[in-house]
Amino acid sequence: MVKNINRILDSEQYKIDLQDIASKIIKYSKENDNEASIAAFFEQHIYNYIRNTFELEIPFKKELTNKDINRGSIVMNVFSGRMDAMVNQLVLEYKKPSTLNNKEKFDKAKRQLVNYLEQLNQQSNQFEGILTDGIHYASVTYSNHRFRVSSLRILDISGLDFLIRSILNVNKKQLISANLVNDFGRESALTCLQKNLYLKLKSNNVDKVNMLFQEWMSIYHLSLNDDGKSNTLKARRNALSKALNEVLSNNEEEYKALFALETGYAIVVKLFALKILPKLNLSESVTYFGDLLTESLNSLQRNFENVENGYVFNTSNITNLLEEDFFSWYSIEEVWDSSIAGPIKDLLGIINDYSDTSLAYHFESTDLFKEIYMLTIPGDVRKAFGEYFTPDWLADNVVLSASQMIKKRDWTFLDPTCGSGTFLLRAINKVVEQERDAKNDEEILKDILHRVRGIDLNPLSVLSARVSYLLAIRPFIHGYHENIEIPVYLGDSAKLPHIFESNGTKYVEYQIATQRATIDAVLPLHFVESSRFLPTIYKWQTFIKSEQPEILRSFIIKEFNDCSDELILDQIDKLSRTLVTLHKEKWDGIWLRIISNFLLPTRIKDVDIIAGNPPWVKWENLPLEYAKEIKHIAGNIDLFSGKSYGLGGGINLNLAALISNVTADHWLNKDGVLAFLMPDTLLNSDSYEGWRNLRISNGTEMYLAKITDWSGADHPFKPVNDSFLTYFITKYKVEYPELTAIIKNFPKGMTISKVNNLKEWESASQYFSSNKGNLVQLSKSSNRYSRLYDVSQNEINSLKLLYGKNHYKARQGVELTPREVYIFEKNIDDKYSNIISKGAKIKSLHKEHIHLESEMMRTLMQSYNVGHFSINRAKEFQYGLIPYDSEQNLYSQQEMALNYPQAYAYLLDQRKFIEQQSARSRAMARGKEFYALSKLGSYSTFDYAVVFRDNSNMMASFVDNTGPLKLFPVKHAPFFSRDISGQPISKEEALYLSAILNTPIVNKYFKVTYSGRSYSINFDINIPKYKDLPLQKELADLSLQIVAKKKKYSDLIDQIQNVYLKLLRSLNK
Repeated sequence: MVKNINRILDSEQYKIDLQDIASKIIKYSKENDNEASIAAFFEQHIYNYIRNTFELEIPFKKELTNKDINRGSIVMNVFSGRMDAMVNQLVLEYKKPSTLNNKEKFDKAKRQLVNYLEQLNQQSNQFEGILTDGIHYASVTYSNHRFRVSSLRILDISGLDFLIRSILNVNKKQLISANLVNDFGRESALTCLQKNLYLKLKSNNVDKVNMLFQEWMSIYHLSLNDDGKSNTLKARRNALSKALNEVLSNNEEEYKALFALETGYAIVVKLFALKILPKLNLSESVTYFGDLLTESLNSLQRNFENVENGYVFNTSNITNLLEEDFFSWYSIEEVWDSSIAGPIKDLLGIINDYSDTSLAYHFESTDLFKEIYMLTIPGDVRKAFGEYFTPDWLADNVVLSASQMIKKRDWTFLDPTCGSGTFLLRAINKVVEQERDAKNDEEILKDILHRVRGIDLNPLSVLSARVSYLLAIRPFIHGYHENIEIPVYLGDSAKLPHIFESNGTKYVEYQIATQRATIDAVLPLHFVESSRFLPTIYKWQTFIKSEQPEILRSFIIKEFNDCSDELILDQIDKLSRTLVTLHKEKWDGIWLRIISNFLLPTRIKDVDIIAGNPPWVKWENLPLEYAKEIKHIAGNIDLFSGKSYGLGGGINLNLAALISNVTADHWLNKDGVLAFLMPDTLLNSDSYEGWRNLRISNGTEMYLAKITDWSGADHPFKPVNDSFLTYFITKYKVEYPELTAIIKNFPKGMTISKVNNLKEWESASQYFSSNKGNLVQLSKSSNRYSRLYDVSQNEINSLKLLYGKNHYKARQGVELTPREVYIFEKNIDDKYSNIISKGAKIKSLHKEHIHLESEMMRTLMQSYNVGHFSINRAKEFQYGLIPYDSEQNLYSQQEMALNYPQAYAYLLDQRKFIEQQSARSRAMARGKEFYALSKLGSYSTFDYAVVFRDNSNMMASFVDNTGPLKLFPVKHAPFFSRDISGQPISKEEALYLSAILNTPIVNKYFKVTYSGRSYSINFDINIPKYKDLPLQKELADLSLQIVAKKKKYSDLIDQIQNVYLKLLRSLNK
């Protein structure tokens, strides 16, 4: 058998041979309109060629039926039909030329062949097919869980190449998720490599490795000084420790563990990139991927050094697939040894077993590498960085919905936070589906490269996305000799390059802060937009090595067309000096490539569709320095609401909001649409008042065109259960935005996890139903939207009537943190035991049957105690240790020690647990002592109040503290005890408020206006000040009847609602 089949398949002689065979078969078929004769002639020529050229005897099996199949290696229950021929896992179906000339008969023949393949594929064997009349052919391949049939083409080199490669493809694995999981899971060559990489990092003293590690930390905003106290960070360290079977005792070890895991993952992705390429030309001995298997460990080091500097991809006409990155350190000569080379060689063998035909001919637009990533990076680590992958079917729905809003056929697409490329691949899939039958491979390739682009800030994501992108376009690059630039760029979509004009010339400027210096790059815009940009940048790297700033400067200045601007010339000088200095300090090798990537997004213009799933990171959780960098961008376009009230505050902006505004402003054309998956709070929270204005930098507005509501779809991002929507935003005016809810409709046995295995919305949609609704702005003082389903116009009018001023001040209940320290059950002997909470973030010392001074202990009113009108006593009250006097002034430690020694001693025992709470919680505390609490004041002591829920169905309880039972509201049980002028409310007022807050229409208002998980307690519902008006007195009287249990809630609630609406109408006259 010929050892290297690839050398033959890539030779010019092979192409000449196939052309000769194709000509002979076509000539014979034109002269013989007989199916059997054509089949015999066809098979004899293919059989003879494979035997003589590849030294393989591969016979064609003829006329196969159910009996033949079940007698062979394939075991099936029943096979229906008679296949003309099968060779290995290729099925051939022959027709007379006169048959395929007829469209109806051609379609029937396609269905017949696909039916055979579907039956065969039921046993997890991946078959392919060829339909031919000897003159034409159509190929059938399997990808994205379905068969795809090519258009009918003249039998040519490409068709025979597909056929021969498929025949030779015996015992090769397909590039599908199941195989990736088996090959790269636990105890694999990959996990061995990652463990060895970690040990290398621990003992490393190579300057360049230290540089790459430190700059990688900067990209992730990691610091060796982080305290790591949160449970999330502790879980991250434990998960990394388990993955590597190493004790990680400090931040440096933890970060090196993560760096090792990510480097291992990056190596696997790069190996697949090498496998995808038809030819490598790494050295005289390495022309094809399989050649790497015979290389010595020393030779492998030189080969991988060439891989990491991008040489192999430049020679393969792909200019930017790999660029020396943070994860290239393993290939440095001082680092490389058998502990790294051995597992890499094992991985080469594993990857070599994947089918070449699968890579070369199967269009597979699916994010396969996320399977490896999820195996490689533990779940708790991904959670700590907010990394959650969008299911393919959900991304497909977003892209499909957005494309249906675009009138032009050849729309362009951008995902500005593309991650590993899920949305890019769904967009590529749409382009291929749209153009496959109308255009040839080269036209489709150019279409994809021009129309589908991505950007991401994470270098690992960019690598994954580029290789997935290459995998998707690989079937279309046969015979394509022009340079290919994969349009996926390392960049920050929240912080775009600055474009300015000087003396009639436009320039692009971008700054990157390294650990040693800030690199400030200014280049002419026309140069950045030119095809020369990347090749020229790569050449500059050579001149940096001269260590002569003036030499580098002389080559940079050539691109400035006789620039005379002194400021710009000074910046060129500074850039040259900075890059050379970094090189001298061995802090170089990556910066020019990174700068070029950050500048490339300036090429993007007038995009039709911007779609994706931007990071859902709250502003307060952003790294401080990064937040400072981008804050002015949000301020310039008034994204901050300016409000400081409401749950969580009024300026709790999400990074996704900023990215949606900036990207639409810069890249969306006037007829385009932005479609982003973002939290539902953007639609109704006070924090997003500024964002909802949709104002962009030139002062004009954008418009909310449509919302798809996924809150009833059973949480596709599990284990993340945050509710989210698809926001569709346009620059053209939309008077009434559309609203559609997607609701799960799962049959027995179906789960969201199973749905998430599907690739396309067409397949997933059968498990969901939809419901049209109305997006309504009920408030005149706020631009938030309410989502209304199955309501009449009269109901909408009634809800709008609710808008108005609330004359009562809501207050949050006291925050008892940690709960396990401050909350108690009361024992029969009047002693106390502090509670034990499952899954508590901060554990405390559990104390049983201890005596605590009664003056310290308050009966707690919690959310589960809130019922309609009356207090829910189904569950025993709990008690809180609240070291404050009746005016809610904190007792000092001296006062506690003197007057309440038992409570004081208990708090001292729990001190280390109390002090574990976050700095934010401590800063909010009312008082300086270590046991100080937050969210309480003089308003916490009252005679009468109304306590309501803020995190479930709205209901409110009338509270009378004038008797022996005195209740103290806690967090998630907010309350009214005073009006907006600070006056305590009377009994009648409390009954009046209870009546209003318990009405079904108020309940509905909350549900449709606020997030289901929490409501703003500063709601703008019209609650007039109680003034003994007849309708107000009637509401108080009706409320009292329910509180006194003279009437049931169900008997009076409709009457109460009618009286309330009547009161509002009377005030509006």
